[in-house]
Amino acid sequence: MDLHLKSLFNRFQEQFGSGPGLGPGSGTCMMRVDGISPNFIKSVYKASAALYRTEPWKRLRPAHLFGVRVGKDSDWPGKKQPFPCVQFIGGDGGDVGFYMFRSENDAKKMIGSRETINVPNVELLRVTYEVEYLMFPSNRKMIKSLSLETSGSDRCPVIDVARCTPSGDIRFRNPTIEELRFVYAFMKAISLVHSLLQVDRESGPKYSTVVCFEPFIETVDVQWPPEVAKAGYDLVAVTVSHPPGQAYEERSSSASAGSTPTKYVEPPREDTFNDTKAYSGTGLRQCAMCEKEVHGDQSLCCGRCRAVVYCSSICQKQHWTDTHKSMCGLYKAMMEREEELAIMIFLFPCSADQPCKWLESLGIHQKGMWRRKCSCYSHCPFGLLPVKGGLQELWGGIDEFEYPHDSPFNNHFISSPFLLSGWSEYYNLRSLPLSSPVADILSHPLTVYHILTTLNISSKNLILKGKEVIVHYLGPEGELDWMPAFAEVGHLLNGLGNVQIVMVGPEVPTNLSGTTSGIGSRVRVNLVRGVYQVEASYLPSPHVVIALNSRLDSYTSWGGAIDLIKSLGVPAFFTDQSEVSCVNAKQVLRNAGLHITHPVTPNPFRSPVKNLTASFNLPSYSNGFVFGVNT
Repeated sequence: MDLHLKSLFNRFQEQFGSGPGLGPGSGTCMMRVDGISPNFIKSVYKASAALYRTEPWKRLRPAHLFGVRVGKDSDWPGKKQPFPCVQFIGGDGGDVGFYMFRSENDAKKMIGSRETINVPNVELLRVTYEVEYLMFPSNRKMIKSLSLETSGSDRCPVIDVARCTPSGDIRFRNPTIEELRFVYAFMKAISLVHSLLQVDRESGPKYSTVVCFEPFIETVDVQWPPEVAKAGYDLVAVTVSHPPGQAYEERSSSASAGSTPTKYVEPPREDTFNDTKAYSGTGLRQCAMCEKEVHGDQSLCCGRCRAVVYCSSICQKQHWTDTHKSMCGLYKAMMEREEELAIMIFLFPCSADQPCKWLESLGIHQKGMWRRKCSCYSHCPFGLLPVKGGLQELWGGIDEFEYPHDSPFNNHFISSPFLLSGWSEYYNLRSLPLSSPVADILSHPLTVYHILTTLNISSKNLILKGKEVIVHYLGPEGELDWMPAFAEVGHLLNGLGNVQIVMVGPEVPTNLSGTTSGIGSRVRVNLVRGVYQVEASYLPSPHVVIALNSRLDSYTSWGGAIDLIKSLGVPAFFTDQSEVSCVNAKQVLRNAGLHITHPVTPNPFRSPVKNLTASFNLPSYSNGFVFGVNT
């Protein structure tokens, strides 16, 4: 009897809905939407299935609201975003789906403790995942005739727009084609970024079962299906934020129709300016406004974001008016990630405000490979540092147990490449003490290894099959003197696969160009002097392109290389030192017609040593963040 009742209840729940929703499907059907094509319906179903596979409902609850912005306001009817606030439902029971609201205020009105509240004259767009056999005949017929992709094993999305009437009834209509375009872009973007939400363990009620997340904002590029792309623009920038309500400032200039500024604007308060002291004892700084050099003890920084350095309050006020007003909120959000980005496990000093002093404190200044970590040997071309002694001398003469030896790992039970999540695992695997600073140099080879074995599926599969992966490594500089460190890539492969790294860049010395070095038995490095777009036709075809600390926005020579990466269509990954550099790099890539398929994320193998730039206090680490295209 109990089993019979349980089965009956489950069928009732499936048919009539439960939890914080508005009940069962409404009978709308996308085939009835004016101007829609069968191909776009297929694209919507594919995007919906991709979102379903990422299982956002495992962590997200109705109380978690998201802001969403697709393209520019002027791209949409009425010159405003159709549904800029989103709520996921079903994570705590009931119908699985998400609701999109006209405003954050509408969303808050409808969120009840256990049920969705019917608020008169509030309109929302619903995407609910329904069991196929319980759907209306018109939808079942559409799914069968178009061979649409299901979400999971037996569910399909039903999309409608609901409005609550003053009498308490709910009326439904089909979404318009423009509203469906908006939903499509959101589903593609949220599938990529919701997993990046970081739990905030300090906020929220002490005994609440609902997880709180840290403030979050991320922009990704979404490619429109050909059937709904407009005016030749096949890409659109989609920004997702949590919580919503963050304001964005649009540029009305020559930006493409698909580009959206990622400027997070904090409402200005003109009444006061805080003269906050910048970090003291950090040598010379540079005013962001007038570029005057000022000692760290005398410098000021923005009192709101603490990110920008000034020589005086006059320059601070002028900079606020000129440019900083539009960036202050974004910088503030970045500064709030300082603690999250700091790698706290190490026992050596992890701040190199003055590189020479930092190296001296560790006893490795002007020694071995560390000579590239300050400017004392800047007169010596990259790749041509004089080499004396063996591996211990190359590591600056540190104790023998503090650096990785050129030997396999002492683990005979694993016969495949090591998959590492971060420095703690690596140091444990190599039995290195956390007082060893070698992570600062090893960040380069281990970032390459992380990309090949974790971020890029195609290269990972090649390695697992024991085949060779060809990497085009762009713009090497200090790495040319760190070749012994790259031996770790071969050791981590642990007897499976090979890697050929072709390093191409103008800093490769003429007398080294064309040479090949075997670094261990599984890594081979070719050096080529020149710019990538000129030399690429003479190189073996790559499986992946990598550029570390790329600074895409700083060198005009990147233009030809980016165009080539676009035409090759191969996965390409970039790192940069700070989030603001990544924001600028994303704009460079978007302007070239590339869209970000691996969003900006902290690199687990970033250097733990924090750098300080002359005019900014923003968190900055060598290889701090990684992002990719064509993945």
